[in-house]
Amino acid sequence: MNHHTLKAIQSTAPVTRGPAFVRQGNEWAIYQHLLSLAPASSPQLAASTGLSKVTVSAALGNLEQLGLVEQTGVRAGNAGRSPRLYAPRARAGFVVAIDVGAEWIRGAVADLTGGIIARLEKRTPARVTQHVPRIVELVDAMLEQQSVPREDVLMTVIGSPGVLDAASDRLRLAPNLPDWEKAGLIPSLRAALGADIVIENDINLATLGEQRHGVGRDVENFVFMSIGTGIGVGIVAGGRLHRGAHGFAGEIAVLPSAPAEDGSTHDGTHRTFESFAAAKGIVAYAQRLGLAVSNAEEVFIAAQAGDARAQRCLDEEARQLAWGLAAIIPVLDPQLVVFGGGIGRSGALMLPAIREHLSSRLPIPVPDFAVSATGTDAVLLGAIVHGIDRARVKAFERIGYKA
Repeated sequence: MNHHTLKAIQSTAPVTRGPAFVRQGNEWAIYQHLLSLAPASSPQLAASTGLSKVTVSAALGNLEQLGLVEQTGVRAGNAGRSPRLYAPRARAGFVVAIDVGAEWIRGAVADLTGGIIARLEKRTPARVTQHVPRIVELVDAMLEQQSVPREDVLMTVIGSPGVLDAASDRLRLAPNLPDWEKAGLIPSLRAALGADIVIENDINLATLGEQRHGVGRDVENFVFMSIGTGIGVGIVAGGRLHRGAHGFAGEIAVLPSAPAEDGSTHDGTHRTFESFAAAKGIVAYAQRLGLAVSNAEEVFIAAQAGDARAQRCLDEEARQLAWGLAAIIPVLDPQLVVFGGGIGRSGALMLPAIREHLSSRLPIPVPDFAVSATGTDAVLLGAIVHGIDRARVKAFERIGYKA
């Protein structure tokens, strides 16, 4: 399995000066700078924060005593006394990340530096009544593996299909997980894992993972299109994830599908974009063409082997995806479209056709295209990105700070 380590917070915290909360404010700012610079010496942190060396040294001593910072050695190669090096104490708290999918439930535990220390995956159970016990089983196994007490888990972030409706405390638009929208499921998760767990759309988390670790790095405006059991997009606009007023931004599964090439609907009925462009739609189309396949992966394998029917399926998939993108590119004007998900990760075969369809349809520049660099880790990485800053704040709050 791949193991990723998250970068520290990109932006440095403002340094607090003045009579009120000076010590706590400065210690929080020093901690934030240390996340970016570690390992770092007291003189380095003084230069970075603008605080005096005496103030920084006193703050580091207190943070070390509180268990948030630790010494990691000394700076070699200097004349005279070598300064001590400090780093955030990794095991001062932990983030649990869970990715709930139609076939697999994947989990990871990260420490406060963002390093992933444990990973585990289990099959998604067939019955919804087994979902919460399976998630708890997975979390407990990871924590036990690393001897992490449950009370040291400061944030738990769960990536799930659909959108959490805060008013009813239940998920909506998650048709690919049977009964996952059932009333009472989210409260049962809170009861099992803690009241402050965060439930976030899985594609939004995958987008955050791609932004921090994948081809979306340093791209201010991009779209992450996930195609697999379902289909949807995550949107980064101006460098920030865009969720919309109610969290439904990017739920393109509900759009109408592309009309048949003769201009008619495919079967005389209104069908959604997802019903044609996601995995079941690809398999159904391939079977209508006479291909003996049971999943979308077999269609891609057959296309690579030169099967004309499978290649026709990929041409149709490219046309469908271009249809969906043509509805959002003029609105968002992204610099880049990243393809992820089980089907999207095989999207390189379709990129030329998608680009050609869009170029013929749109009188505006077509964005660049890329396949996700984060693979099946995208949701977990995004969950850690989403949870790590909050966990660090909670680590301070736990010892009486108001960061």
